[in-house]
Amino acid sequence: MNTFMKCELCNLEISGEKCAFAVYKRTVDGEERCFCCEHHADEFERRKKE
Repeated sequence: MNTFMKCELCNLEISGEKCAFAVYKRTVDGEERCFCCEHHADEFERRKKE
């Protein structure tokens, strides 16, 4: 079953499959968030700090 999520930064629809390349997950402020790439995870964290 394919599940889809949205990137927290750009709202790109991303696959929730177990493939490590399908989704980039990072814990931000104690909550797991999904991103389409590491760059968007970094940018999201930078914006949260501002």
